[in-house]
Amino acid sequence: MQKNQMTAIVVIIVVIAGAAGAYYFLAPPASVTIVIGTTDSVEAALDMALAYDYFGWELITCLSAGLVDIRPGSQAGASDIIPALATDWIMSGEGKIWDFELRTGVTYDGVRPFNATCVKYTFDRNCNLTGVGLYEPDGPQLNMDYQGIIKNVTILETYKVRFNLKIAFAPFLQLLACAASYIVDPVRAPMKQVIMYNGTNLAGSTSCGLGPYVLEKWDRSGTIDKEVWLKKNPYYWNVTGGIPKNTEIIIKKYTDATSLATAMAALEIDIAYRQLLPEQVQAFENNTSVKVWKGIGAQIQYMCFQQRIYPFNETDVRIAVAACLNRTNICSTVFRGTADPLYSIIPNGMAYHKSSFAKYGTANYTYAASLLAPFGYNATNHLVIDFWYESSGHYPSSAQQALVYESDFEESNVIDVNLHGVDWGTYKGLRDNGTMPVFVYGWYPDFVDPDNYGFLPFAAWLNMDYDSTHPQGGIDMNKYWTDARSATTSAGRLGNYTALQDLQASECSVVPLWQKSTEAVTKLDIKGIVFDITVNWRNWLLYRG
Repeated sequence: MQKNQMTAIVVIIVVIAGAAGAYYFLAPPASVTIVIGTTDSVEAALDMALAYDYFGWELITCLSAGLVDIRPGSQAGASDIIPALATDWIMSGEGKIWDFELRTGVTYDGVRPFNATCVKYTFDRNCNLTGVGLYEPDGPQLNMDYQGIIKNVTILETYKVRFNLKIAFAPFLQLLACAASYIVDPVRAPMKQVIMYNGTNLAGSTSCGLGPYVLEKWDRSGTIDKEVWLKKNPYYWNVTGGIPKNTEIIIKKYTDATSLATAMAALEIDIAYRQLLPEQVQAFENNTSVKVWKGIGAQIQYMCFQQRIYPFNETDVRIAVAACLNRTNICSTVFRGTADPLYSIIPNGMAYHKSSFAKYGTANYTYAASLLAPFGYNATNHLVIDFWYESSGHYPSSAQQALVYESDFEESNVIDVNLHGVDWGTYKGLRDNGTMPVFVYGWYPDFVDPDNYGFLPFAAWLNMDYDSTHPQGGIDMNKYWTDARSATTSAGRLGNYTALQDLQASECSVVPLWQKSTEAVTKLDIKGIVFDITVNWRNWLLYRG
């Protein structure tokens, strides 16, 4: 074949190297618009100092960038941290000093340079707005205790910044990878003011910058979004590496799961993501015109025992209740396969997970009866459980779940259940009053690390009157958690988290129930969806193929 007759097919592969290894991307097509349907809305704002909701964080990660990121498809462990605005980092000072080398040549809007001053400004601003200054008393930095972790941020050089920590905090990089730690634009984000939605000033509606997209449109009525348009940022630091893989994302808000499913079935949108019902996902699996994507999720639910109320202050009684659980039943009936049984308070798929509660088996009624017998409970004198759940939709299918738990427990022939459902506000009040003997709670992570889950069995705000300082064997559960978060090696963290999960299973102050999977439905040509334990929705990886 003559040279001028040859057709060259070139695939551009870009390798980004840094402290955590290499990360590979394919260059995107010339022009791709992808339309996503959802039932989500931004809860409050697109300002890192206030946003504390899933959809708000999803948009912030599109419009800004962090110093580091988490490798897609990973367990979010220490070796899964990859470079973003920082190219390299080093820890010293027994885990209390972190120095970051910053990426050069990065700009806001192609004009203003990103450097160490921007990093210091971000953390000084956001932590003061939600901590010392209390301008916004409910921001994520306050709730996630940035003030208790970060002492200060200092500039070492134009492109080198140091974080001085108050404590050795092993998951510090995971904390920096979450949206609350993303870098603000100092021009858009005043030091003493939270940025709120402004319908007449789109540019003034967010504190973000440096992300793979810019905000092209944000149509919002009150607290409900209608449409959000994201346009490819030509100045994004990795645009030459093929990110984003599309040129535009259009997000359409639907009023409920039914209208979202209808739009997807009619192929009016490319993707349906959050919140389809389990039965809708099941129906789409039989639809050959679409593809159902499923992956691990980080949302969990767990059963709590009020230990001011007899007999739930007795460890063997709590273990007996745990042994009666049939997690497979709840996952297959209520969730129709969109949730998985969970046997640790640390989710499956996350670093250091161990299924310690699996030792009690499934619907292990013989074992449960043997544990309850010394307390006088048997086939003629049943243990009566007043089981509480929230009834206002804060958690998925709570009433249906409660009915399954009731049935499973009563099949033991040693337990009777009285169900009580109340709205979310009342539920929280009863939790604070300590009047619910057995109740169910849920958790979704602030940042993706076992540290953000491991404390739940002794969380003070659950108000269970559980004293972690003298469980069976006299070992302090809180100490394992504290030692795990301050360990400077992965082996040190693993050892403490293994011991912590085993002890939590032996104590059963809370009992893990299920872990929700993540689902999306798409047209057949949509590619690039990656589901992992972060539950991050990465718009910038979507493409057609």
